[in-house]
Amino acid sequence: MRATIAQLAPGDRLSCFHAVYGAAWFAGSVLLGVLDDRSIVRVVIASAGLQAAALPVFAAGRAARRPGIGVAVRPAMP
Repeated sequence: MRATIAQLAPGDRLSCFHAVYGAAWFAGSVLLGVLDDRSIVRVVIASAGLQAAALPVFAAGRAARRPGIGVAVRPAMP
């Protein structure tokens, strides 16, 4: 995933992506940790719900992707 993001979002946008990705990872870890203290069933439900909520985002991104993005081939080094 990092290689694809690096091609799509060079420079400052890549740093912003990493910041948001890290914050979301931290928030998810806190949420699952709190739920784990209460019930493992709640962890499973929250995990499945969050993954299901992410599906439309992935579908929208896939539909919006133009041909050629993310599949660029770098020229060989001389």
